[in-house]
Amino acid sequence: MFKFEVNRDLFEQRRKPRGARKSLALVLAVSGVLAGACGTGGSDQSSGEDAAEPLRAFVSIPPQRYFVEHIGGEHVDTTVLLPPAASPALYEPKPSELRSLSEADVYFGVDVPFERSMTDRIKAAGGDDMRWVRTWKNVDRGQLAGGEPDPHIWLSPQRVKTQAETIAAALSQVDPAHEEDYRNNLRRFQERVDTVDADITRELEPVAGSTFMSFHPAWNYFAGDYDLKMLPIESGGKEPSAARLREIVERAENRDIRAVFVQPQFSKDDARTIAKQVGATVKPLDPLARDWEKNMRHVATELANALRDGSR
Repeated sequence: MFKFEVNRDLFEQRRKPRGARKSLALVLAVSGVLAGACGTGGSDQSSGEDAAEPLRAFVSIPPQRYFVEHIGGEHVDTTVLLPPAASPALYEPKPSELRSLSEADVYFGVDVPFERSMTDRIKAAGGDDMRWVRTWKNVDRGQLAGGEPDPHIWLSPQRVKTQAETIAAALSQVDPAHEEDYRNNLRRFQERVDTVDADITRELEPVAGSTFMSFHPAWNYFAGDYDLKMLPIESGGKEPSAARLREIVERAENRDIRAVFVQPQFSKDDARTIAKQVGATVKPLDPLARDWEKNMRHVATELANALRDGSR
């Protein structure tokens, strides 16, 4: 049985109750009903629809949407702030994209770079009605090369389970009427994550201890979870310098590097150059794929194949 005791640090309690910004719309709706009653007899259909209106949730990246949808179910309508093909390290929301947050009841952050640099603007766009939920709270996080916390916690199944608890607790606070549904959805989701974790463990066990290269340092947690080693090429979303490339090649030559993994949000040129010099293959992996479970299984298979013989 899950017990929701929410730490206040997990999200910010806003001053206005949920739905306050819709008060004008509600007044107009009531006026319409009264007007209809005086004329053709009216209908209470619109009030029934209002009662069933789902929460409006925003998330920073597509995998977060997967989590919120599975835990929120039919009670939550989720929107991703990051546009397709954009990088969380380089993205800067447009004013039109920020304006869409005015309808948000809750925002689930994961501490990616654009959230760190634009926290105040995102909160201001959401207004007093929007809850800001820190899904990385209570998650064991490491650091990137520059000393900043590594935000890629969604690529570690066990860390995802902790995130899921925070998401379910926040939804229950915002929408207590459906707390039981959120509890049940959380339980089912965590069981699903455990199955994914066990399957990945079995698939990667034959290549345990192997090293792979990744253009972006997104897979640190994944590598640590499954006894692999990741050698990153770039850091902070910036193209590596010539000196950095030489350093990476020298490090790779002393290891049995069979694969260099790239993601759609970054150029593949540097990865191809390094792969050619060290005799590795270039493989695409997307840490921001929309279907989290399908993608995690795909990543495990691609790593297992590449690290096993490098020719697939």
